[in-house]
Amino acid sequence: MIEVTVTRNQTGIAEIVITGHANAARHGEDIVCAGVSAVSIGILNGIDHLLGITPDIQQAAKDGGYLRWRLASTADDALHEKQQLLAESMVIALISIAQQYARYVSVKDPKWQGGASQ
Repeated sequence: MIEVTVTRNQTGIAEIVITGHANAARHGEDIVCAGVSAVSIGILNGIDHLLGITPDIQQAAKDGGYLRWRLASTADDALHEKQQLLAESMVIALISIAQQYARYVSVKDPKWQGGASQ
């Protein structure tokens, strides 16, 4: 199972950690894993290319898959808001996947716990 854990602080999302594999299908045919990967890597690429912030990430494919993104601290309020908006978009997209494929993906987030429609 893929587990997504969102850590928040007083200014918004501080960190997103994604661990595990969906194991919904054979390697190379797993659309759940592919969806989670596409959403997370796509947003991180957006942070880099659109905002000019090199994401602080750690990742490892070994032993179940792992991606940790620590959001950058910035004194620029507008840049902070844009980074937070993209991070929230990632979380909502991952929640959407989890709602469709609850057997394979779990999202833990104090703000959206229970679903993005709250």
